[in-house]
Amino acid sequence: MVEFIVTHMMKDFPMDLYMRCVQVIHKLICYQKKCRIRLHYTWRELWSALINLLKFLLSNETVLLAKHNIFHLALLVVNLFNMFITYGDTFLPTSNSYDELYYEIVRMHQIFDNLYCMVLRVSTNAGQWKEPASKVTHSLVNVRAIINHFNPKIESYAAVNHISQLSEDQVLEVVRSNYDTLTLKLQDGLDQFERYSEQPKEAAFFKDLVRSISLNVRKNVSLNTLSQDLLLKEFSTIS
Repeated sequence: MVEFIVTHMMKDFPMDLYMRCVQVIHKLICYQKKCRIRLHYTWRELWSALINLLKFLLSNETVLLAKHNIFHLALLVVNLFNMFITYGDTFLPTSNSYDELYYEIVRMHQIFDNLYCMVLRVSTNAGQWKEPASKVTHSLVNVRAIINHFNPKIESYAAVNHISQLSEDQVLEVVRSNYDTLTLKLQDGLDQFERYSEQPKEAAFFKDLVRSISLNVRKNVSLNTLSQDLLLKEFSTIS
């Protein structure tokens, strides 16, 4: 999933595949939460890929909006982060993983800030994207709370200790020592998803495709009974 996310960001954007990819990740995380399964996985790779995906959507907003509802995908991505923020303690392998989540959000805060500015701009103007953009705005409440809470703490720590550039360990120290004053909003429905259907929306498409191929073969490949017998005998001799 991570490899797909990072290798298919292009102008001819495969939106349907990205939607499915993020939905698969969401379902896996929901299952982990439900069963309290702690995978020893480097979650930072996933977080980095998702943040870069948001960056790509922002950088190509005009081109992508001409063809796709990028706000739906952005909402799914942000809600993945909300899953980690709200329920991460039930499935992340260690408490350090939870600290690293906050570190990545704070470190890449500019992308989340830019996303908020973009969806706020779209949601406050009349247009077809007003409602989906508004949903993304509301979903960012906890991500923004984390950024707005920890950034001043980090800046204060740097000023007091006369450090121009904090190391990762120093930032993590600030994060760990300031959890108790952080207030987050409880978000409902994060672990709910659309159930898999054995008759997906594409079923009709593939039925028509198979029917078309079958008709085309019958039209262009004409074998008499003798030819068919000879052909079957040839195939039967292949080991």
